[in-house]
Amino acid sequence: MKRFFIIALFLLLYINQSNAIDLSPKSKVSLMVVGPYYKDFASIWGHVALWIKDDQNNIDIIYNYGGAAYGGNFMLRLVTGKLRFYLDTRQTLAQDLKTYYRAKRDVSLYELNLDLNERNKLFHYLQNNAKESNKYYKYEFYVANCTTQSLDAIKNSINGELVYQDKYTDITYRMICDDKFPVFPEVDFLIKLISGSKNDKKLKLEDIFFVPAYMVENLAKAKIKNGNMEKPFFKGSKQVYDFPDIELKFSFYNSALFYILILFIIELGLFAYSYISKTNYFKWYDYLWFLITAIVSLFLFYVMVFTHYIVTKWNFNLLWANPLFWLVLFLKGEKKVLMFKIISVSILFLFAGILFLPQKFYLQNLLLAAVLFMKTLKYGFMKNRFEN
Repeated sequence: MKRFFIIALFLLLYINQSNAIDLSPKSKVSLMVVGPYYKDFASIWGHVALWIKDDQNNIDIIYNYGGAAYGGNFMLRLVTGKLRFYLDTRQTLAQDLKTYYRAKRDVSLYELNLDLNERNKLFHYLQNNAKESNKYYKYEFYVANCTTQSLDAIKNSINGELVYQDKYTDITYRMICDDKFPVFPEVDFLIKLISGSKNDKKLKLEDIFFVPAYMVENLAKAKIKNGNMEKPFFKGSKQVYDFPDIELKFSFYNSALFYILILFIIELGLFAYSYISKTNYFKWYDYLWFLITAIVSLFLFYVMVFTHYIVTKWNFNLLWANPLFWLVLFLKGEKKVLMFKIISVSILFLFAGILFLPQKFYLQNLLLAAVLFMKTLKYGFMKNRFEN
């Protein structure tokens, strides 16, 4: 027992000492930029971490803000804001490089042009951030991920400010998402469903830095300005791995749009046949759509109101994936007819709103809206025609 306490005390003193030490003048701080990995949607834009190397103090640590509890229901926990991310410091550079080599991911190291005082400020900031009580943070697709957290740590440590050649862009969050997510059809469908109007705002330069390639491209031209003194942000760079580029292939026949288009064509046929025969066929099929849409509406409302994500705010897809569908499942008589009419008008407003609403609407969502519009017409404004 006494031996155990001695070992524990020694470890405690060692940890405290490692937290208190300063980096030596020969220490280096580098930004490690990892290329995309197209077998995992969470790695589709690449990865960023900070590497601190100091041989004199036997320090070789990767500070990785991409730590997360991967596994079951990852996508659901991520979308609903229930997934916690953290600063992981368990790997050395060599260990990380082995992982990226096996995955055939490009890796580059960009040495930061920081003086010893700035390097120590960054080192102590990261060490403090890596403590169990501090390491967790609230992940946000655009403003709090491995890339933005790393840049925030650097900006907190430099003497002066970062100066870029440009301040604004013509890029929106939606443009960035549309560029890569079609590689994963299911994720692409979900992103296009939950993406609200906040995704269509033109972004400031640092707003696009959640994508590693955009961040590095602009940091390579940036300066650290302190009074009348300026210096380049990067001191130098090294390409560690450079694997052949992968050609991205998007298949229309494997996309959600293809299957939704089939459903739309089927609905056109059913609507026309029921209209001609003056009989509302397949009511069970209609109400299955109403039930599914009602469930989807609650999900969209939840992620819009109760999560912290910018991507989900002010989502006008709720005009067609309307929570009022819950009422039509329970109302009867004229009240149900009135509710169908209200939903029909809501969907019609969506179609008209393509011209003036501050949100881009995807064809897949418009086709779903059109299917629901035809179905609600049968029970609302055109009820007499279909139930003669």
